[in-house]
Parts: sequence; structure tokens; C-alpha cells
Amino acid sequence: MKQRHILATIIFGGGILFGLGSSEMIHAQIPGYVTKQVFKTDLSNLPGQEVIIYASEWPPGFKLPLHKHEEGHEFVYVVEGEQTFEIDGVGTKVVKAGEVVYTPPDTRHFGRNATDKMSKTLVIRIKAKDKPVMTEVK
Repeated sequence: MKQRHILATIIFGGGILFGLGSSEMIHAQIPGYVTKQVFKTDLSNLPGQEVIIYASEWPPGFKLPLHKHEEGHEFVYVVEGEQTFEIDGVGTKVVKAGEVVYTPPDTRHFGRNATDKMSKTLVIRIKAKDKPVMTEVK
């Protein structure tokens, strides 16, 4: 009986740790993809809005699923390498190191690393606090 209690406690604790850790990770589909939240704050002059900044590393061939940001603006600054984005109403946009791409709220899009080298990005999202970071589009 005591062993079952200990096992249940370990599983419960592991689930909590996994849940906390996964809130900073998005779709780690390919080994090597990493995204980490580096900053988050409310915007005092825009009630109900927040800004979140992520640093991401994209291995060659990595692709995010088609998604949108409900009531959220997204700015992607490519730090290293290049990214290819497919954005509704814009089309295909290749963004190289030192460049930024903007995706307006509620716009379907996805990004991918179509090169054979690692790429790194800094992502800035301004969004409604009560909306998810991203919503996958089927």
C-alpha cells in the first residue's frame, strides 16, 4: 500500500513538472527545436494586453504547424540563418539574419527552416491576456 502511495506521488509530481516545462516548449517535433520564453509582462498602457518574448532555435527542416494568434501581433527577428514563412494574404516570405517579419492578428501562417543550417529567432508577441499564445488551424 505504501509503495502505491509513493508511486502515485511520483507520477503526480512528474505530471506537474512536465506541465510546467511544456508551457515554454511548443511542438518539439524534430530533435533540436527549442523555444524558450525569456520575458513576459503586462502592458500597463494597454489594459488586457501582454507582451511575450521567445528565443528559438530551429534545426534544418523544422516546420511549425499552420496556426494563428488570436488577437495577437507577432514579430519574428531572425538572429542567425534564415526562415521561410507562409502567411495568408502575404504569401511566401524568406527572412534572413537581421530581418523581421510581421504577422497581424488572426492571420493563418507557419514558419519553417528550409535550409541545411540551424537558424535562431527572437519572437515578440503582443496579445490579449485571455487568449492562447497560438491556435493550431486544421
